[in-house]
Amino acid sequence: MKKIYVVVLFVLVSSTLLAEHYDIADANQAYQEQEYGRALQEYMKVADQGVKNFVLFYNLGNTYFKLNNIGNARLYYEKAAKFEPLHKELRENLAMVRANLKDKEVVEKSFIETVLEKIVFALSINILAILILIIFILLMASIVLLIISRNHVVRNVSKILIVIFSCFFFIFVVIEVWRIRTFYSEDQAVILEETVLAYSGPSRDFPQVFTIHEGLKVTIERYDNDWALIKLPSGNGGWVMQSSIGVI
Repeated sequence: MKKIYVVVLFVLVSSTLLAEHYDIADANQAYQEQEYGRALQEYMKVADQGVKNFVLFYNLGNTYFKLNNIGNARLYYEKAAKFEPLHKELRENLAMVRANLKDKEVVEKSFIETVLEKIVFALSINILAILILIIFILLMASIVLLIISRNHVVRNVSKILIVIFSCFFFIFVVIEVWRIRTFYSEDQAVILEETVLAYSGPSRDFPQVFTIHEGLKVTIERYDNDWALIKLPSGNGGWVMQSSIGVI
């Protein structure tokens, strides 16, 4: 694979607490000293312990990029995006990765789609959960106030508050459910091998339908033993070996 001369934006968390808790200080130092092979080993030690967070995945993406491993760089950037999808440097790095793919991805979003994305991802899943709880408490308090109050003005205000809190509660619950479902879904993957042949069935005995390359993001339709049926951004589908993809 040809070498890519691109400066990757890099964010390292130097917090002592974070370094001690996840033991990433050695990995950060190795990266800063441009010892990317050693940095990768140190980061993977943490990942192998089951740690999953934005910082680890983002730094792994940067390290793989420095090693010119575009497939795994894209994979870990996409994993990091599940935690902070609107992170500025991450989005810029993903854009640079996409720009260097052999299989070009056209990412076109309308103004409305862009605005909706910013609204939906403006708050984290945890913050949304807290807001839902607060709104629910306020909604219940408004209902209780409506029931026990004999004051006409208070009752009218309670009715208005019930409508407002109910609307916000419904909207935030829908967003939260969608965010959680997206976060835990495993129907997206990245091609990890430099060149992958796709077949019309789950075996090399079937005809080849297309060839794809490292770093392309695809959708997983279903599995069959060691094979996975994937769908490309163009809509075309084909079977590839599971070992050639990394699930996001």
